[in-house]
Amino acid sequence: MRGWEPTSGGCWGGRPIARRVADCAPRRRAVLTGTIVSAQISCWRRNPAFLCRFDDGTGTITVVFGGPRPIPGIVKGARCTVEATAISNGHSLVLWNPFYRFELPDTEAAAEDRR
Repeated sequence: MRGWEPTSGGCWGGRPIARRVADCAPRRRAVLTGTIVSAQISCWRRNPAFLCRFDDGTGTITVVFGGPRPIPGIVKGARCTVEATAISNGHSLVLWNPFYRFELPDTEAAAEDRR
């Protein structure tokens, strides 16, 4: 797929779109922009997967890419926008195989990291 753009409307399938991790709920579409705070290959539901923790400043959510290989560029500190339907994983939420797009670094956060 080339040129993916995040859903821009306020609703998807008749339900509101979550724009912050704090607003995510099961079976609700989420379009989030934030930073990868950790990334590792692990197992998810007994299958190999690339798991990332994603932070947008309002909370964190797990992003899962199916398969035993890392996604190029999805590393700790990468800033990106992800879009998927949130699913329940016990007591937490997961975005499974989201669309993603890299974003320019947050200049304020980048300046703080250089200090």
